[in-house]
Amino acid sequence: MIDMAARLALRAYPPSFRERYGCELEALVEDTGARPSVVADLLIGALRAWLHPVMPDESAERRRRRMQASVATTWVTWCAALYALPIVNFILSEEPWPTPVLVRRLLNVAQYAMYGAGLILLVGALALLAETSKNGNWTAWRPLVALVPTLPTWLIAPLLLTFASIEPFSYWVGALGVLGPAAFLITVAVTPAVVVTRCRPSAKVLRLLALSGVAVAFAVTTTGIACGAALIMNTPDAAQLVTMPTVAASTAALVTAGRGAKAALHREHPVDFDGDV
Repeated sequence: MIDMAARLALRAYPPSFRERYGCELEALVEDTGARPSVVADLLIGALRAWLHPVMPDESAERRRRRMQASVATTWVTWCAALYALPIVNFILSEEPWPTPVLVRRLLNVAQYAMYGAGLILLVGALALLAETSKNGNWTAWRPLVALVPTLPTWLIAPLLLTFASIEPFSYWVGALGVLGPAAFLITVAVTPAVVVTRCRPSAKVLRLLALSGVAVAFAVTTTGIACGAALIMNTPDAAQLVTMPTVAASTAALVTAGRGAKAALHREHPVDFDGDV
C-alpha cells in the first residue's frame, strides 16, 4: 500500500499526466516503496510536469490543454499582481521622499485595470459555474475546500499582529499573523487554477476564458510597468522585492495569454469546436 505522503505526491501531478502515466507511476511506487527520497522525487517530478505539461498528439486535445494551461497561468499572474499593488503603495507611502506624480498615476491606472480584469475573471467563473450546474461535475470544485482552513488566518491576522509583542509567545503569534495570510493568498492563487483544469470545460467556455485572458494579461502588464517605474524612479530596497516578481508575472501573463488566444482562434482542422474538443 502507498502511504499518505506518496499518495499526496502522486495527486500533485497534473490531470493530463495522471491520465497517461498515473497507474504506471503508482505501481512503480508500490514496488520501490514510499521512502522519503521517493516522495521527494515525486514532488520534483510533479513540478516539472506542471512546468512542461504533457501534450497529446491529437491537435484538438493539444489546443484544449494549451488553453487550460493559459487560463490557469493567467489567473496566477493576476493574483500576483493584485497582491503586489497594495504592498508597493504602502512601501512608497513610508518613504521619506514623495512619489513622482507619473508613478502615482501609473499605479492608479494599474489598480483600475486590475479591478476591470477581476470583473472579466468573474464573468468567466460564472460561465464555468453555469456549465458545471448543467453537467453536475461538482467534484471538480473540491480543491476550493482548501480555502476554508486558511481563511480564518487571514481574518484574524490583524489581531495576531497586535498581540505579537506580548511575551512569551510573541514570535509564534507574529509568525502565524504573517504566514497564515500568505497561505491563504497562495491557496487563492492555486486552487482556482486547479479547478479549471479538473472541470474540463466545453470548447465554447474554454475559448471564452482563453480570449478573456488577453485582457487580463494586459492589466497585469500595466501593473508590471507601474511597479517597474516605481523601482526605477524611487528605488527603495523594499520595493525591489515586490517589483521584480511583478515584472516577471507580467511577462508570463503576456506569453501564456498569447499562446492561449492562438489556440482558441485556431480553426485549421475540421474539429467540432462547438462541443467538447
